[in-house]
Amino acid sequence: MEQYLMSAALLAFFVAATTVIYVAGSPLKRRVDDKEIVEAMQSLSVTVVGLAVSIGLVVVWRLRNELLHAFTFIKIGPADGVRALVVAATLAAAFTVTRITKRAIRRGSEADTITAHQKEVAHHVVQLLVFAPAVLFVLALYGVNPGNLLLGAGAAGLLVGLAARHTLGAIVAGFVLLISRPFEVNDWVVIDDEEGVVTDISIFNTEIRTFDNEIVIIPNDEVTKNNTINRSRNGKLRIQVDVGVDYDVEVARAMELAREAMHVLDEVLDEPAPDVVVDKFGSSSVVLTLRFWIPDPSVKRKWAAQNAVIDAVKEAFEEAGVKIPYPQRELMGREETDGFRLAGDLSGRGNGKDDSDPRSAITPASSVDGDGPGTYMSAVTDPTVAIDTDPDGAPDPRSTEGEYVSAVERVEDRELFTPVEPMDREDD
Repeated sequence: MEQYLMSAALLAFFVAATTVIYVAGSPLKRRVDDKEIVEAMQSLSVTVVGLAVSIGLVVVWRLRNELLHAFTFIKIGPADGVRALVVAATLAAAFTVTRITKRAIRRGSEADTITAHQKEVAHHVVQLLVFAPAVLFVLALYGVNPGNLLLGAGAAGLLVGLAARHTLGAIVAGFVLLISRPFEVNDWVVIDDEEGVVTDISIFNTEIRTFDNEIVIIPNDEVTKNNTINRSRNGKLRIQVDVGVDYDVEVARAMELAREAMHVLDEVLDEPAPDVVVDKFGSSSVVLTLRFWIPDPSVKRKWAAQNAVIDAVKEAFEEAGVKIPYPQRELMGREETDGFRLAGDLSGRGNGKDDSDPRSAITPASSVDGDGPGTYMSAVTDPTVAIDTDPDGAPDPRSTEGEYVSAVERVEDRELFTPVEPMDREDD
Protein backbone atom coordinates (compact mmCIF):
# COMPACT_ATOMS: atom_id res chain seq x y z
CA MET A 1 0.00 0.00 0.00
CA GLU A 2 2.88 2.30 0.78
CA GLN A 3 4.31 1.81 -2.71
CA TYR A 4 1.04 2.85 -4.32
CA LEU A 5 0.86 5.98 -2.20
CA MET A 6 4.45 6.92 -3.06
CA SER A 7 3.81 6.30 -6.78
CA ALA A 8 0.71 8.49 -6.69
CA ALA A 9 2.66 11.20 -4.90
CA LEU A 10 5.43 11.09 -7.51
CA LEU A 11 2.96 11.30 -10.39
CA ALA A 12 1.11 14.19 -8.72
CA PHE A 13 4.47 15.95 -8.25
CA PHE A 14 5.25 15.51 -11.96
CA VAL A 15 1.89 16.96 -13.01
CA ALA A 16 2.20 19.89 -10.59
CA ALA A 17 5.80 20.65 -11.58
CA THR A 18 4.92 20.55 -15.30
CA THR A 19 1.99 22.92 -14.75
CA VAL A 20 4.14 25.35 -12.77
CA ILE A 21 6.86 25.31 -15.44
CA TYR A 22 4.50 26.20 -18.27
CA VAL A 23 2.45 28.71 -16.26
CA ALA A 24 5.58 30.49 -15.05
CA GLY A 25 6.93 30.57 -18.61
CA SER A 26 3.98 32.53 -20.02
CA PRO A 27 4.88 35.93 -18.48
CA LEU A 28 8.53 35.26 -19.26
CA LYS A 29 7.68 34.90 -22.96
CA ARG A 30 6.09 38.35 -22.94
CA ARG A 31 9.21 39.92 -21.46
CA VAL A 32 11.87 38.44 -23.73
CA ASP A 33 12.19 38.85 -27.49
CA ASP A 34 13.30 35.31 -28.25
CA LYS A 35 10.38 33.10 -27.18
CA GLU A 36 12.07 29.98 -28.54
CA ILE A 37 14.69 30.10 -25.77
CA VAL A 38 11.94 30.11 -23.13
CA GLU A 39 10.21 27.17 -24.82
CA ALA A 40 13.51 25.24 -24.94
CA MET A 41 14.08 25.87 -21.22
CA GLN A 42 10.56 24.68 -20.44
CA SER A 43 11.05 21.46 -22.42
CA LEU A 44 14.39 20.82 -20.71
CA SER A 45 12.91 21.41 -17.26
CA VAL A 46 10.01 19.02 -17.91
CA THR A 47 12.49 16.40 -19.16
CA VAL A 48 14.60 16.71 -15.98
CA VAL A 49 11.54 16.44 -13.75
CA GLY A 50 10.30 13.41 -15.68
CA LEU A 51 13.69 11.71 -15.36
CA ALA A 52 13.74 12.37 -11.60
CA VAL A 53 10.22 10.97 -11.18
CA SER A 54 11.20 7.87 -13.21
CA ILE A 55 14.21 7.25 -10.96
CA GLY A 56 11.96 7.69 -7.92
CA LEU A 57 9.51 5.08 -9.23
CA VAL A 58 12.38 2.63 -9.83
CA VAL A 59 13.50 3.09 -6.23
CA VAL A 60 9.98 2.82 -4.78
CA TRP A 61 9.25 -0.42 -6.60
CA ARG A 62 12.82 -1.81 -6.08
CA LEU A 63 13.36 -2.36 -9.82
CA ARG A 64 17.07 -1.47 -9.85
CA ASN A 65 18.27 -5.00 -10.68
CA GLU A 66 15.65 -5.50 -13.41
CA LEU A 67 16.60 -2.16 -14.99
CA LEU A 68 20.29 -3.03 -15.02
CA HIS A 69 19.55 -6.46 -16.48
CA ALA A 70 17.59 -4.82 -19.30
CA PHE A 71 20.73 -2.94 -20.37
CA THR A 72 23.14 -5.88 -20.19
CA PHE A 73 22.97 -6.35 -24.00
CA ILE A 74 24.39 -2.86 -24.46
CA LYS A 75 28.17 -3.02 -24.33
CA ILE A 76 29.64 0.43 -24.20
CA GLY A 77 33.38 0.83 -23.96
CA PRO A 78 35.41 3.95 -23.26
CA ALA A 79 35.91 4.61 -26.98
CA ASP A 80 32.17 4.42 -27.60
CA GLY A 81 31.53 6.87 -24.81
CA VAL A 82 34.05 9.33 -26.20
CA ARG A 83 32.50 9.07 -29.67
CA ALA A 84 29.04 9.66 -28.26
CA LEU A 85 30.24 12.74 -26.41
CA VAL A 86 31.95 14.07 -29.53
CA VAL A 87 28.81 13.48 -31.63
CA ALA A 88 26.64 15.24 -29.05
CA ALA A 89 29.08 18.15 -28.88
CA THR A 90 29.23 18.41 -32.69
CA LEU A 91 25.45 18.48 -33.14
CA ALA A 92 25.06 20.88 -30.22
CA ALA A 93 27.67 23.19 -31.75
CA ALA A 94 25.93 23.05 -35.15
CA PHE A 95 22.59 23.84 -33.53
CA THR A 96 24.12 26.71 -31.54
CA VAL A 97 25.73 28.21 -34.65
CA THR A 98 22.44 28.15 -36.55
CA ARG A 99 20.62 29.74 -33.61
CA ILE A 100 23.18 32.53 -33.35
CA THR A 101 23.11 33.23 -37.07
CA LYS A 102 19.30 33.18 -37.07
CA ARG A 103 19.20 35.84 -34.34
CA ALA A 104 21.74 37.95 -36.23
CA ILE A 105 19.70 37.63 -39.42
CA ARG A 106 16.53 38.59 -37.55
CA ARG A 107 18.17 41.71 -36.14
CA GLY A 108 19.33 42.63 -39.62
CA SER A 109 15.80 42.32 -40.98
CA GLU A 110 14.42 44.45 -38.14
CA ALA A 111 16.99 47.15 -38.93
CA ASP A 112 15.95 47.10 -42.61
CA THR A 113 19.45 45.93 -43.56
CA ILE A 114 17.98 42.89 -45.31
CA THR A 115 14.46 42.02 -46.45
CA ALA A 116 12.29 39.27 -45.01
CA HIS A 117 12.89 37.24 -48.16
CA GLN A 118 16.66 37.57 -47.83
CA LYS A 119 16.34 36.53 -44.19
CA GLU A 120 14.67 33.24 -45.20
CA VAL A 121 17.30 32.56 -47.87
CA ALA A 122 20.19 33.29 -45.50
CA HIS A 123 18.75 31.10 -42.74
CA HIS A 124 18.30 28.06 -44.99
CA VAL A 125 21.73 28.49 -46.55
CA VAL A 126 23.37 28.67 -43.11
CA GLN A 127 21.55 25.53 -42.00
CA LEU A 128 22.83 23.66 -45.04
CA LEU A 129 26.40 24.92 -44.67
CA VAL A 130 26.55 24.06 -40.96
CA PHE A 131 24.74 20.75 -40.68
CA ALA A 132 26.15 19.11 -43.84
CA PRO A 133 29.80 19.17 -42.58
CA ALA A 134 28.61 18.13 -39.09
CA VAL A 135 26.85 15.05 -40.47
CA LEU A 136 29.87 14.12 -42.62
CA PHE A 137 32.13 14.46 -39.55
CA VAL A 138 29.89 12.18 -37.49
CA LEU A 139 29.93 9.55 -40.25
CA ALA A 140 33.71 9.72 -40.48
CA LEU A 141 33.94 9.40 -36.68
CA TYR A 142 32.27 5.99 -36.90
CA GLY A 143 34.46 4.86 -39.79
CA VAL A 144 31.98 5.49 -42.60
CA ASN A 145 33.62 6.86 -45.74
CA PRO A 146 31.25 9.47 -47.20
CA GLY A 147 32.74 8.90 -50.66
CA ASN A 148 31.92 5.18 -50.61
CA LEU A 149 28.51 5.98 -49.23
CA LEU A 150 27.77 8.27 -52.15
CA LEU A 151 29.05 5.73 -54.70
CA GLY A 152 27.05 2.90 -53.23
CA ALA A 153 23.92 5.03 -53.10
CA GLY A 154 23.86 5.61 -56.86
CA ALA A 155 21.30 2.94 -57.74
CA ALA A 156 19.35 3.47 -54.54
CA GLY A 157 19.39 7.20 -55.16
CA LEU A 158 17.93 6.62 -58.62
CA LEU A 159 15.07 4.59 -57.19
CA VAL A 160 14.45 7.07 -54.42
CA GLY A 161 14.58 9.93 -56.92
CA LEU A 162 11.94 8.30 -59.09
CA ALA A 163 9.72 7.56 -56.10
CA ALA A 164 10.13 11.00 -54.54
CA ARG A 165 10.47 13.10 -57.67
CA HIS A 166 7.65 15.42 -56.59
CA THR A 167 9.24 16.05 -53.20
CA LEU A 168 12.68 16.56 -54.73
CA GLY A 169 11.16 18.80 -57.37
CA ALA A 170 9.52 20.89 -54.64
CA ILE A 171 12.87 21.21 -52.84
CA VAL A 172 14.69 22.31 -55.98
CA ALA A 173 11.87 24.70 -56.82
CA GLY A 174 12.07 26.06 -53.28
CA PHE A 175 15.71 27.03 -53.74
CA VAL A 176 14.85 28.54 -57.12
CA LEU A 177 12.12 30.67 -55.50
CA LEU A 178 14.40 31.75 -52.69
CA ILE A 179 17.08 32.83 -55.15
CA SER A 180 14.98 34.27 -58.01
CA ARG A 181 12.59 36.07 -55.61
CA PRO A 182 9.42 36.34 -57.75
CA PHE A 183 7.65 37.34 -54.54
CA GLU A 184 8.43 37.92 -50.88
CA VAL A 185 6.70 37.44 -47.56
CA ASN A 186 3.73 39.84 -47.17
CA ASP A 187 3.36 40.27 -50.96
CA TRP A 188 -0.12 40.21 -52.51
CA VAL A 189 0.02 37.50 -55.18
CA VAL A 190 -2.17 35.42 -57.46
CA ILE A 191 -0.86 31.87 -58.07
CA ASP A 192 -3.01 29.85 -60.45
CA ASP A 193 -6.51 30.24 -58.94
CA GLU A 194 -5.33 31.22 -55.45
CA GLU A 195 -5.09 34.87 -54.38
CA GLY A 196 -3.83 36.17 -51.08
CA VAL A 197 -0.85 37.37 -49.05
CA VAL A 198 2.34 35.30 -48.80
CA THR A 199 2.97 34.36 -45.16
CA ASP A 200 5.86 31.90 -45.51
CA ILE A 201 8.30 30.55 -48.11
CA SER A 202 10.00 27.28 -47.18
CA ILE A 203 12.09 24.77 -49.05
CA PHE A 204 9.05 22.58 -49.72
CA ASN A 205 6.05 24.88 -50.14
CA THR A 206 4.69 28.41 -50.14
CA GLU A 207 1.99 29.45 -47.68
CA ILE A 208 -0.70 31.98 -48.65
CA ARG A 209 -3.38 33.56 -46.49
CA THR A 210 -6.50 34.28 -48.54
CA PHE A 211 -8.83 37.20 -47.95
CA ASP A 212 -11.24 34.83 -46.20
CA ASN A 213 -8.42 34.16 -43.69
CA GLU A 214 -7.85 30.67 -45.08
CA ILE A 215 -4.33 29.24 -45.23
CA VAL A 216 -3.44 27.70 -48.61
CA ILE A 217 -0.25 25.65 -48.87
CA ILE A 218 1.08 25.29 -52.42
CA PRO A 219 4.04 22.98 -53.26
CA ASN A 220 6.91 24.97 -54.71
CA ASP A 221 7.00 22.93 -57.92
CA GLU A 222 3.36 23.93 -58.53
CA VAL A 223 4.30 27.56 -57.94
CA THR A 224 7.05 27.45 -60.56
CA LYS A 225 4.81 25.67 -63.11
CA ASN A 226 1.93 28.17 -62.92
CA ASN A 227 1.73 31.84 -63.80
CA THR A 228 2.28 34.13 -60.84
CA ILE A 229 0.93 37.67 -60.54
CA ASN A 230 2.60 39.88 -57.93
CA ARG A 231 0.40 42.90 -57.22
CA SER A 232 2.82 44.34 -54.65
CA ARG A 233 6.06 44.18 -56.61
CA ASN A 234 6.04 47.72 -58.08
CA GLY A 235 4.80 49.49 -54.96
CA LYS A 236 1.65 50.78 -56.69
CA LEU A 237 -1.34 49.28 -58.47
CA ARG A 238 -3.80 50.62 -61.03
CA ILE A 239 -7.51 49.93 -60.49
CA GLN A 240 -10.34 50.33 -63.01
CA VAL A 241 -14.02 51.03 -62.41
CA ASP A 242 -16.68 51.26 -65.15
CA VAL A 243 -19.55 53.75 -65.07
CA GLY A 244 -22.24 54.44 -67.68
CA VAL A 245 -23.64 57.87 -68.59
CA ASP A 246 -26.77 58.68 -70.55
CA TYR A 247 -26.55 59.11 -74.31
CA ASP A 248 -27.96 62.64 -73.94
CA VAL A 249 -25.01 63.68 -71.72
CA GLU A 250 -21.95 65.44 -73.15
CA VAL A 251 -19.28 62.76 -72.75
CA ALA A 252 -16.32 65.16 -72.48
CA ARG A 253 -18.01 67.00 -69.59
CA ALA A 254 -18.76 63.76 -67.75
CA MET A 255 -15.13 62.67 -68.15
CA GLU A 256 -13.83 65.95 -66.72
CA LEU A 257 -16.19 65.72 -63.74
CA ALA A 258 -14.96 62.19 -62.96
CA ARG A 259 -11.29 63.26 -63.18
CA GLU A 260 -11.83 66.16 -60.78
CA ALA A 261 -13.74 63.93 -58.34
CA MET A 262 -10.93 61.35 -58.24
CA HIS A 263 -8.09 63.88 -58.08
CA VAL A 264 -9.08 65.24 -54.64
CA LEU A 265 -9.25 61.82 -52.94
CA ASP A 266 -6.55 60.91 -50.40
CA GLU A 267 -6.83 57.22 -51.27
CA VAL A 268 -5.76 57.86 -54.89
CA LEU A 269 -2.21 58.75 -56.00
CA ASP A 270 -1.68 62.14 -57.60
CA GLU A 271 1.09 60.71 -59.80
CA PRO A 272 0.32 58.87 -62.02
CA ALA A 273 -2.77 61.06 -62.24
CA PRO A 274 -6.22 59.47 -62.38
CA ASP A 275 -7.67 59.25 -65.86
CA VAL A 276 -10.96 58.53 -67.66
CA VAL A 277 -11.35 56.86 -71.06
CA VAL A 278 -14.38 55.94 -73.16
CA ASP A 279 -14.70 52.17 -73.17
CA LYS A 280 -17.66 51.37 -75.44
CA PHE A 281 -21.22 52.11 -76.48
CA GLY A 282 -23.41 50.10 -74.12
CA SER A 283 -27.00 49.02 -74.67
CA SER A 284 -28.28 51.80 -72.40
CA SER A 285 -25.32 54.14 -71.87
CA VAL A 286 -21.87 55.28 -72.95
CA VAL A 287 -19.46 53.31 -70.73
CA LEU A 288 -16.57 55.27 -69.17
CA THR A 289 -13.59 53.54 -67.50
CA LEU A 290 -12.18 55.29 -64.42
CA ARG A 291 -8.46 54.54 -63.95
CA PHE A 292 -6.59 55.41 -60.76
CA TRP A 293 -3.52 54.23 -58.78
CA ILE A 294 -3.06 53.26 -55.13
CA PRO A 295 0.22 53.09 -53.14
CA ASP A 296 1.58 50.00 -51.33
CA PRO A 297 -1.08 47.69 -52.80
CA SER A 298 -3.20 45.66 -50.45
CA VAL A 299 -6.77 44.43 -50.55
CA LYS A 300 -7.79 46.86 -47.83
CA ARG A 301 -6.38 49.85 -49.75
CA LYS A 302 -7.93 48.61 -53.00
CA TRP A 303 -11.47 48.43 -51.63
CA ALA A 304 -11.11 51.68 -49.70
CA ALA A 305 -9.97 53.52 -52.83
CA GLN A 306 -12.61 51.90 -55.04
CA ASN A 307 -15.43 52.77 -52.64
CA ALA A 308 -14.18 56.35 -52.32
CA VAL A 309 -14.00 56.77 -56.11
CA ILE A 310 -17.52 55.42 -56.68
CA ASP A 311 -19.00 57.67 -53.97
CA ALA A 312 -17.16 60.78 -55.21
CA VAL A 313 -18.01 60.27 -58.89
CA LYS A 314 -21.67 59.50 -58.16
CA GLU A 315 -21.97 62.64 -56.03
CA ALA A 316 -20.28 64.78 -58.70
CA PHE A 317 -22.60 63.44 -61.41
CA GLU A 318 -25.71 64.06 -59.28
CA GLU A 319 -24.69 67.66 -58.57
CA ALA A 320 -24.00 68.33 -62.27
CA GLY A 321 -27.17 66.59 -63.47
CA VAL A 322 -25.29 63.81 -65.29
CA LYS A 323 -27.63 60.83 -65.45
CA ILE A 324 -26.44 57.26 -64.85
CA PRO A 325 -29.22 55.38 -66.68
CA TYR A 326 -30.90 52.14 -65.79
CA PRO A 327 -30.82 49.34 -68.38
CA GLN A 328 -33.54 50.06 -70.94
CA ARG A 329 -34.99 48.70 -74.19
CA GLU A 330 -36.86 50.50 -77.01
CA LEU A 331 -39.77 48.54 -78.52
CA MET A 332 -41.08 49.56 -82.00
CA GLY A 333 -44.04 48.21 -84.02
CA ARG A 334 -43.89 47.28 -87.73
CA GLU A 335 -46.75 47.34 -90.30
CA GLU A 336 -47.39 44.29 -92.46
CA THR A 337 -48.79 44.81 -96.00
CA ASP A 338 -49.65 41.26 -97.01
CA GLY A 339 -51.00 39.53 -93.93
CA PHE A 340 -54.48 38.46 -92.81
CA ARG A 341 -56.60 40.71 -90.71
CA LEU A 342 -57.70 39.35 -87.36
CA ALA A 343 -61.27 39.41 -86.12
CA GLY A 344 -62.19 42.88 -84.95
CA ASP A 345 -59.04 44.51 -86.49
CA LEU A 346 -60.26 47.75 -88.07
CA SER A 347 -56.82 49.25 -88.66
CA GLY A 348 -56.87 48.44 -92.35
CA ARG A 349 -53.60 46.51 -92.20
CA GLY A 350 -53.35 42.97 -93.52
CA ASN A 351 -55.62 43.38 -96.55
CA GLY A 352 -53.29 41.80 -99.05
CA LYS A 353 -55.61 38.88 -99.84
CA ASP A 354 -55.17 36.65 -102.80
CA ASP A 355 -58.51 35.35 -104.14
CA SER A 356 -56.81 32.27 -105.58
CA ASP A 357 -55.55 31.35 -102.11
CA PRO A 358 -58.01 29.00 -100.39
CA ARG A 359 -57.22 30.74 -97.12
CA SER A 360 -59.02 33.81 -98.47
CA ALA A 361 -62.24 32.03 -97.60
CA ILE A 362 -61.51 32.84 -93.96
CA THR A 363 -63.54 35.84 -92.91
CA PRO A 364 -63.87 37.68 -89.63
CA ALA A 365 -66.39 36.09 -87.31
CA SER A 366 -68.95 37.66 -85.07
CA SER A 367 -70.38 36.45 -81.81
CA VAL A 368 -73.63 34.52 -82.11
CA ASP A 369 -75.82 32.58 -79.79
CA GLY A 370 -76.67 29.00 -80.50
CA ASP A 371 -77.20 25.78 -78.68
CA GLY A 372 -77.71 23.28 -81.47
CA PRO A 373 -75.04 21.19 -83.15
CA GLY A 374 -73.30 22.69 -86.14
CA THR A 375 -70.05 23.30 -87.88
CA TYR A 376 -68.04 26.47 -87.23
CA MET A 377 -65.15 28.33 -88.81
CA SER A 378 -62.18 29.99 -87.10
CA ALA A 379 -61.46 33.60 -87.92
CA VAL A 380 -57.71 33.22 -87.39
CA THR A 381 -56.62 29.76 -88.58
CA ASP A 382 -56.34 27.90 -91.85
CA PRO A 383 -58.99 25.34 -92.93
CA THR A 384 -58.54 22.04 -91.14
CA VAL A 385 -60.28 18.67 -91.04
CA ALA A 386 -64.04 18.97 -90.55
CA ILE A 387 -65.25 18.58 -87.00
CA ASP A 388 -68.92 18.59 -85.92
CA THR A 389 -69.77 19.68 -82.45
CA ASP A 390 -72.52 18.74 -80.08
CA PRO A 391 -74.43 21.28 -78.05
CA ASP A 392 -71.67 21.32 -75.42
CA GLY A 393 -69.03 22.26 -77.97
CA ALA A 394 -67.34 18.82 -77.92
CA PRO A 395 -66.22 17.20 -81.21
CA ASP A 396 -68.66 14.69 -82.72
CA PRO A 397 -66.63 11.64 -83.91
CA ARG A 398 -69.61 10.44 -86.04
CA SER A 399 -69.27 13.32 -88.48
CA THR A 400 -67.52 12.51 -91.79
CA GLU A 401 -69.00 15.17 -94.04
CA GLY A 402 -66.83 17.49 -96.11
CA GLU A 403 -63.95 19.69 -94.95
CA TYR A 404 -64.40 22.38 -92.36
CA VAL A 405 -62.32 24.69 -90.28
CA SER A 406 -61.48 24.15 -86.62
CA ALA A 407 -64.15 23.70 -83.98
CA VAL A 408 -65.76 26.55 -82.09
CA GLU A 409 -64.40 27.75 -78.76
CA ARG A 410 -66.65 28.92 -75.99
CA VAL A 411 -65.65 31.61 -73.50
CA GLU A 412 -68.09 32.44 -70.72
CA ASP A 413 -71.01 30.94 -72.74
CA ARG A 414 -70.28 33.15 -75.74
CA GLU A 415 -69.46 31.63 -79.11
CA LEU A 416 -66.66 33.53 -80.74
CA PHE A 417 -67.10 32.33 -84.37
CA THR A 418 -69.84 32.45 -86.97
CA PRO A 419 -71.30 29.09 -88.18
CA VAL A 420 -70.82 28.53 -91.89
CA GLU A 421 -71.93 25.98 -94.39
CA PRO A 422 -69.68 22.95 -95.05
CA MET A 423 -67.22 23.36 -97.91
CA ASP A 424 -67.03 20.50 -100.36
CA ARG A 425 -63.59 18.89 -100.77
CA GLU A 426 -62.08 19.69 -104.13
CA ASP A 427 -59.72 17.23 -105.64
CA ASP A 428 -56.29 18.52 -106.65
